[in-house]
Amino acid sequence: MIKIASRIFVFFAAIGLCWLVSCKTTYKPILSSQDGINFKVSTLADAKADAKSQNKPLFIFAHASWCPTCKKMEQEVLVQKILGTTYNQTFVNVAIDIDSPAGKELQKAYPIRATPTLFFFKADGSLAKKTDGFADVEDMQSAANELTN
Repeated sequence: MIKIASRIFVFFAAIGLCWLVSCKTTYKPILSSQDGINFKVSTLADAKADAKSQNKPLFIFAHASWCPTCKKMEQEVLVQKILGTTYNQTFVNVAIDIDSPAGKELQKAYPIRATPTLFFFKADGSLAKKTDGFADVEDMQSAANELTN
């Protein structure tokens, strides 16, 4: 009986420790890298205004701090030099956390079904393309080519 009670205690202590650590750990998304896409944090309205004033298409990376697919894209795809070269010169790049007030505003205008969601707007503010979920380097290059050619 004591053996079972001690195992139960250890089990719940481990769960409590995991919960405590996960609650105290905050994830900071990779919004700028030396080689990859450099994002600014903004609202949808401000991002559209920036794109219009610069006469550039707008790329919005709608992500969430709890999203493993978003983290994978941030760490493996968005940091690639080929994307940084293309996107930093051609687009206004904005990252919006869907759980933030700006993210709630974005979701009202354009419902988000999955994370990440990639939005591509023309310089005039009209939506050109929306992609749900993970996109690799080739997908990102293809989307950029569609808007710029």
